[in-house]
Amino acid sequence: MENKKDDFVKEEYDEEMEIYGTTFIKEVWYRFRKNRMAMIGAATVIIMVFVAIFAKWISPYDPYAVDLLKQFQPPSSRHILGTDIYGRDMLSRIIYGTRISLIIGLIPTLISMTIGSVLGIVSGYYGGKIDTVIMRIADMVMAFPSLLLAMVVMYTLGASIYNIFIALSIVGWAGTARVVRAQTLSIKEKEFIEAAKAIGVKNSVIMIRHIFPNCMAPLLVLLTMGIPEAIMSEASLSFLGVGAQPPTPSWGLMISNGKEYLFSAPWVAISPGFAILIVVLAFNFLGDGLRDALDPYMKQ
Repeated sequence: MENKKDDFVKEEYDEEMEIYGTTFIKEVWYRFRKNRMAMIGAATVIIMVFVAIFAKWISPYDPYAVDLLKQFQPPSSRHILGTDIYGRDMLSRIIYGTRISLIIGLIPTLISMTIGSVLGIVSGYYGGKIDTVIMRIADMVMAFPSLLLAMVVMYTLGASIYNIFIALSIVGWAGTARVVRAQTLSIKEKEFIEAAKAIGVKNSVIMIRHIFPNCMAPLLVLLTMGIPEAIMSEASLSFLGVGAQPPTPSWGLMISNGKEYLFSAPWVAISPGFAILIVVLAFNFLGDGLRDALDPYMKQ
């Protein structure tokens, strides 16, 4: 009888949690779709992801094909965004550049957020000397301008796409660690954490199964905010010559190569700059919408 009773209670609890989860998702989606700019940002991001995945079929020309007879051709029906100094189609290079920008925006952000989340939870949960050491290291990282620190790492390791992942991961974890630490300090005082400790649940289990899931909302917002920041950092590093190297169709590198011809062939620098503007605005609108939708104080 006891086993049947326990099974009934467990089934009832699971059903309640499922209803609660479904209701929460519906409520977040309702608040999110009311934000017109967030919906525009989400649609733009989806389009960019589609373009990046199917760049091979969408691109009208080979982005690496050189044709010196077509140098600096202005925008036309054959080359919608014109050509560059080597006669390469600008539209094709921007389409392929979407892959690089989204990959560099996503991978380093995920790596830095993973590092920051682990260190933030450990720091906030244990406190004491562990908290002091981790937070002081985070303060040291945040004390340096992020672009300058990334440049130092790139100069040390060498200019390549993979080293950009390392550089942006090193400079990006500190902010996430501080946000997650603050969230952990609030969550660990809750009753369900005290109850878990009282029945002998291990600290590692508490951090993974109870604290980390409750940090997902701010982490999701940080992800959408961190991706455009990483894209801007990659573009800046490539513009300064320590990021992606030719002939990689990086938007920052394209702007760097086109800055000398800004008055004679402005489309070479303006078109990749406009692409960066669109992607960064789209992710910022998406992040703002998610923040408002997940914030319980935004309920009306």
